[in-house]
Amino acid sequence: MRSRFLGRSDRARVERLLLRYVGVRSVNPTFDGGPGEAELAELLVADLRAAGYEPVREPVHPGGRDNVVVTLPGRKAAPVVMFHAHLDTVGLSGKATAEPLSTGGNVYGRGACDTKGSLVAMVESLRLLEGVDPAERATVVFVGGIDEEAGGSGAEALVASHPEIDMAVVGEPTGLEVATAHKGVIRFEIATSGVPAHSSKPHLGRNAIHAMSRVLDALENEYIPDLDPDGHHLVGPATLTVATIEGGTGINVVPAECVIGLDRRVIPGEDTEDVLTAFDELLAPLDGVPVERRDPFMITSALDTPPGSPVVRALIGAREGVTGHRTQPIGVTYGTDASCFDPAGISCVIFGPGSIDQAHSDEEWVGIEETAVAAEILAQTAVDLAG
Repeated sequence: MRSRFLGRSDRARVERLLLRYVGVRSVNPTFDGGPGEAELAELLVADLRAAGYEPVREPVHPGGRDNVVVTLPGRKAAPVVMFHAHLDTVGLSGKATAEPLSTGGNVYGRGACDTKGSLVAMVESLRLLEGVDPAERATVVFVGGIDEEAGGSGAEALVASHPEIDMAVVGEPTGLEVATAHKGVIRFEIATSGVPAHSSKPHLGRNAIHAMSRVLDALENEYIPDLDPDGHHLVGPATLTVATIEGGTGINVVPAECVIGLDRRVIPGEDTEDVLTAFDELLAPLDGVPVERRDPFMITSALDTPPGSPVVRALIGAREGVTGHRTQPIGVTYGTDASCFDPAGISCVIFGPGSIDQAHSDEEWVGIEETAVAAEILAQTAVDLAG
């Protein structure tokens, strides 16, 4: 059925908002000592107030790092759906700066697709929904969230303070496809220890880097080949990346320690404890290697929302009503704040304009038309959920 919102997004307004929000440097403090989300949150609040809403800033971290929340009431018997887009970005690089550029129908700059395009689409969807009788739409909780790129603390705070939320559309660059599954992650370190000595007499010490070479060999030749190459039908196989390595204190000292950092992407159905046990079993036979598998410093859940979930069906139907094309759920390899929402009982789907291929790259951009279409799909989703 054709959407009631088809062609109703204000393309010029969408472009202005993209330039406005991309033009605010909101790099997560974890990256390059970034300023965080405070300035963008302030701007978003000002825009929402000017449009007649009553946004609330919900503090998460000092310095104005607040979630911005607006509730658009709908039919009481309908579910409460959250439209969520994170405000933070990774660091600046290449042409992906905080100096936005609009050319060729696209807006360029850091955060354009990850995920200020989703942010603008959700703000525009609120404007579209204002013209709908509240009895004909679901209650929408719009959130500009913080800290997605580093720790997920903004999502954790939302879960604790908003038990009324039943389902969520999590804004990320999916090219307007409907993603119901993504990978989770376990990040941890493995350390080998040695005995320091003068490098002119290495036989008096024990080289921790040499010991780590045996660990790396086991990971490369035993662990990685043993991963199921098929994995999950939507997100593919589990993966392991040795992402960092540190060792030694000086060129003339036998290194007493070597540490590697690992990124293990988990797929739906995998258990964290089973994954870690597999590493312990791999390391145990390395006789003579003093090795420690350290506790994870990050664990996020994989997502696998059933395709029959109401939010999935509503979003797919709304997308067809706007674009004229039917689609099937897809999976994505990256993680999102749905890793926090889903375990709390919030049924999640991932959706937004732009491509993950541009995210975090030196030339990040999002299409103006695609962002406008995303707004129309989101507005129709809220209406369909009420029906």
